[in-house]
Amino acid sequence: MAKKKRVRPYHSLEEIQMRKEQLSEVIELEDEEIKRLWTQLMEKDEEASPAEQIGKYIKYGMMAYDGFMTLRKLKRNYGSFLNIFKK
Repeated sequence: MAKKKRVRPYHSLEEIQMRKEQLSEVIELEDEEIKRLWTQLMEKDEEASPAEQIGKYIKYGMMAYDGFMTLRKLKRNYGSFLNIFKK
């Protein structure tokens, strides 16, 4: 059962407005943090040498192969992808 959040009682419109401003500041700070992390994640490696790029592609290929083999083994053991999540 989900927990119910406690709602702080508000007694005036000023309290509501103050809480709204606090929440908008928090949302703005979190939005800036998400944007910073997203740009850091999507940043291209301009300085990567050809050997590093080839190594990166080999690593991605091995990860894809590993994922494929894991799914294949799960399908073989459970018979169907739908049976994987059944008890």
